[in-house]
Amino acid sequence: MSDIDLGRLADGYRHRPVTSAELDHAAAPLRSPARPRRGEWALDAGGGPGAHAAVWARAGVRAVVLDPGRDMAERAALRRGVIPVIATSQSMPFREGAMALVYFHLSLHYGDWREALGEAGRVLRAGRECWIWTMTAAHFRQSWLARWFPSVPAIDSARFPGVADVVDHLPGAGFESITTAVVTDRVARPAGELVAAVKAGYISTLQLLSGAELSSGIAALEAAYPDPAGIVEYELRYDRITARRSLR
Repeated sequence: MSDIDLGRLADGYRHRPVTSAELDHAAAPLRSPARPRRGEWALDAGGGPGAHAAVWARAGVRAVVLDPGRDMAERAALRRGVIPVIATSQSMPFREGAMALVYFHLSLHYGDWREALGEAGRVLRAGRECWIWTMTAAHFRQSWLARWFPSVPAIDSARFPGVADVVDHLPGAGFESITTAVVTDRVARPAGELVAAVKAGYISTLQLLSGAELSSGIAALEAAYPDPAGIVEYELRYDRITARRSLR
């Protein structure tokens, strides 16, 4: 986490539009029998600019975005019904059992993920769910970015915890009824938008590349997609983990 410039990442997120598939990721917990009800609190841990939490707010849930970046919090505050809190997932400033949902969307890998899950178990109400959307080596090896930046699979495979490791850890953090699934989303964006997004650093991994690799990858991208209006299609392979806070 200390290697990531949060202000730069927030600027990069302006080139990262939220897709309908991602909004459905956020809506999925609302379809669960253990869903947060109107007036209850739900937490998006590492939720950035708050687009996912806004889905819950529109359903009458009290939506909180926890993020260490001030720029991200300021953007989240612009969304109706979303409450930003500047803090890390390893030190959640909420009382025990305050939340009816804890949700990580591509954020569990920021900092010590075991500490984050321990905090999730502490602040989550008994019988309610933690939803984790993450990615693993299977995705990074075939990702669109890996074609242009060969270091990406190794960097992200080291950053993101394996699904088996998370599943093995969850019972000790107070969770049960653990399920996993693989969800594949297709993305289609104009080439010009994608090149601009890479240049802006729309994902944190780009900050961890060498300057030489970043420059050569951008040059290769621009050569491969000379028409900014041309549509680029690729897949995002998510691993979804859900777990219920134990009643004991």
